[in-house]
Amino acid sequence: MNIVLVSAGTFQDYILTNIKQLLRLNHSPETIYVITEYAFFGRFSEYSGINLIATESLTDTYIDRYNEKAFLDLEWFRDGFWRLTSARFFYIRALMEQYNLHNVIHLENDVPIYYNCNILSGLLDETKMYMPFDAYRRNIASIVYIPNTIILERVLDNYNIQMNDMENFAIIRQHSPELIDSFPIFKGIETLTDEQQYVCRNFDKFNIIFDGAAIGQYLGGIDPRNTPGDTTGFINETCVIKYNEYKIYWLTGDDAISRPFIEIYGVEVPIFNLHIHSKNLDRFIY
Repeated sequence: MNIVLVSAGTFQDYILTNIKQLLRLNHSPETIYVITEYAFFGRFSEYSGINLIATESLTDTYIDRYNEKAFLDLEWFRDGFWRLTSARFFYIRALMEQYNLHNVIHLENDVPIYYNCNILSGLLDETKMYMPFDAYRRNIASIVYIPNTIILERVLDNYNIQMNDMENFAIIRQHSPELIDSFPIFKGIETLTDEQQYVCRNFDKFNIIFDGAAIGQYLGGIDPRNTPGDTTGFINETCVIKYNEYKIYWLTGDDAISRPFIEIYGVEVPIFNLHIHSKNLDRFIY
């Protein structure tokens, strides 16, 4: 399994903590790819074994098409945040093609994981992308599985460049479920609503849940640029699962790595990743 992170446009220093955690989990440096600008290469000097790929070197028709037609303004919000969140998938496609990569896990920079990604091997349908959905009409691309460039190209061919990634992938999944499937964000139980069952899809396959955003927001609060001060206990208004209703705790394994779990009606369920919206990753890696 290959890991791809993207730090384009601006350097997000918490990406270094994310990489540190990947290495603690025994991901080989050779399987970690970071797409960033040449100007930021020096920031990664302590991780000399990883692959640094310059955005300037990733040029192809998909990236050109996006840059020419993207509606999302480069200036209106945090140096083009929304535009860059979509652009990353066009960069990833170019990377996968140029370096002949397949079986890619893409992580957002504020999304540490707690298990080696190879535990997912054999559980994933290699004809689909996977990502968490927290409602019918919204996905959170915090952690994304991309099997190959062919599938990603088919998804991007249906991508509405005038909309953001959270809207796009939700629409594409509804219209083309053969292209995109779910990383479950909760354990499916009979008492859940249809929409809650929707975001639990595939739990019986993985027996682990994935955090789109709401667990990390509840445990660590939201980005202080959105709301200053301590927002620990924040309840995501869109996510159809309310994690404050359940016990979340940490257990330390034989490898001395602490991992989060959630208790769902008496069942201990591991959490694969957390989306640390507050950006304070160090608080959740020990």
